[in-house]
Amino acid sequence: MNKRSFGVICLLALCLLSYGKGADQLYNKISSSYKSISSYQAKVTQTNYFADMKSTINYSGNMYFTPGRLLMHFDKPTTQRMLIEKGQFTLYDAGSNTIYTSRILDQYQRMNPLELLQLYWGKSTVKVSKGKGELMNVELKPKKDAMLQSISASVNGKSGIIQTLSYKAHSGNTVKYSFSGIKINKGVPASVWQYSYPKNVQRITD
Repeated sequence: MNKRSFGVICLLALCLLSYGKGADQLYNKISSSYKSISSYQAKVTQTNYFADMKSTINYSGNMYFTPGRLLMHFDKPTTQRMLIEKGQFTLYDAGSNTIYTSRILDQYQRMNPLELLQLYWGKSTVKVSKGKGELMNVELKPKKDAMLQSISASVNGKSGIIQTLSYKAHSGNTVKYSFSGIKINKGVPASVWQYSYPKNVQRITD
C-alpha cells in the first residue's frame, strides 16, 4: 500500500469517527438548549404537501412555547389556531368556523416541532452533515414507525436551536416548518394565550 492510499484510508476513518461524535454532540447541544428554555416565540411558516392531491398549502404566523403549553397561530391564508395544553389539543379553523377539541396521549403531547427531533433521535438512523455557516443538517430515518418515514432539520450548531424542521409520512405527505425572529426566554405575554372565538362557532369534541 502506497503512502497516498494509506493517507486516504486514514482520512476516511477520521471522517467516520468525526461523524459519530458530531451526531452525539449535536444531540447533546439540542437537548441542553431546550432544557434551558422557559419561553420561546418565533415567526413560523408551515408548508403542507398532500401527495394524493399533489397540492401545497403555505401558512404563516407565530409560534409560542412554554413548558407544557404550545400555540401555533396562523393568519394566512386563513386564521388557524392550534393549542396543546394540559393533555388537550384544540384547533380553531376560521374557514369552517369550527373548533375541534380532543384529548391526546402523553407521547403525542411532545409532537411539537421543537421536541420532535429529541423524541425520534434514539429510534432512528441519524445522519449529520455541515450546512451553510453555523447550520448543521440532520436527517432521521425512524427504524419502525407507523406514521413517519423521515425527519429532517437544520440546527444552529452553536446555539442548538432548530431553524427548520420537516417530516415525511409513509403516505408521501410532508410538513415543513421554518422559524425566524426567534426569541428565547423573553417571556410570552398573557394575552397571547387568550382568544375570543365567534359566538356562532361550531364545536366538535372527540
